[in-house]
Amino acid sequence: MYIAIYDENKTHISNVDNVSYDLTQRVYDPDTFSGDGVCVDDINDATVAVVCDDYGNSEYACLVDNIKADGRKRTIKGLDFKTLWDTEIILDFTADGSFNGKLSALFTTVKQAVFDSTDATVCKIPVEVIIPTDNTDTTTTYGSYQGQYVITNAYKFLKAYLKYYEYNIESRYDVVAGKIIFEFVKNTSVIDVDLTDFIYELTTTSAATNKTVATIKYDTTTPATDGNGNIIYTNVQKVDSSGNPVFNSDGTPVYEPKHQPRPSTLATIYYYRTVDNDIVQSNAAGAINGRIYPVKTKWYEKEYLSDAQFDAVYELANSRYVDNIIIDNNLTIDPIDFGLYALYTKVRLYYEGRLYKTLPISEKITTLDANGKNVKIKLGFKKILLTEVIKN
Repeated sequence: MYIAIYDENKTHISNVDNVSYDLTQRVYDPDTFSGDGVCVDDINDATVAVVCDDYGNSEYACLVDNIKADGRKRTIKGLDFKTLWDTEIILDFTADGSFNGKLSALFTTVKQAVFDSTDATVCKIPVEVIIPTDNTDTTTTYGSYQGQYVITNAYKFLKAYLKYYEYNIESRYDVVAGKIIFEFVKNTSVIDVDLTDFIYELTTTSAATNKTVATIKYDTTTPATDGNGNIIYTNVQKVDSSGNPVFNSDGTPVYEPKHQPRPSTLATIYYYRTVDNDIVQSNAAGAINGRIYPVKTKWYEKEYLSDAQFDAVYELANSRYVDNIIIDNNLTIDPIDFGLYALYTKVRLYYEGRLYKTLPISEKITTLDANGKNVKIKLGFKKILLTEVIKN
């Protein structure tokens, strides 16, 4: 295998031969890549690295973060193409009819804000974004942004929708066209695994949030009014910043207004995460199947309800699939070669014929060294206390 090196003008500089590397591909978080090899050329102007097999077929590509040289040895640290989405944008929906809540329309709006820029350097290396048609109405879950503008990190904004609707952004480099290609992919593949084939220990984060509430932020200084709309005052005289009583121009005291209590009718939306990792919108009672006990709730309030909805749904999306399994694909001859399956393939785990858990492939960890290629698969999104599952 070798790594083909290209500069920012898409020109091939050289190849790094006799390669060994460590690659971790992730569903939402950035991939990490580090490779070593031999090269006699100066490749300090490297911008894109393409990992190729012995026949020249591309297996992975990324930006080049940095290169270290030690004689003829070159060590390349990669930077995931997804970093191009990690930038702040403004999404302006203040014009009449400018907000389209369909999922693919939202993806397109973010894409245009990031890459259809007047900044000539943004697409120094051309970018193509493939977005499938998905007319799912996101406003029933996330609300409408019509009449608002949002300054946000593009990828953080996208991740809330990617996680909830279970999309992933895949990337590759088209060497012939000299462009980076992103594709929004919804992987619906499902495979079955019998846990009796494994020695395993499966832990769950039971303390993860399973209910969120979105509401509008209320101003507690709002004055109370009577039936005619007149402000109701207390008998407490108003004082200035120095503590002195305040009077009107005619010498009469100025009294503090009575404050309106928070109305019980403020718009409030409830979301629940079920045992099947579905996110369901319901009423305050939450009488839906699969509720998780004990209830762990987080409240979100914002000036605009849609902003609170965004945070509430994102919280539950981050709490999905909080188990972890790591399967070493090369430790023994496994009944399934997980290395063949794409990220976010759902794996149904069975025990004694009954469905135990369903977890997505969240990471593929590939190592190439003198002993050959090794692939490990991580199921689930739990961040710590990883549990290893090894074939018996």
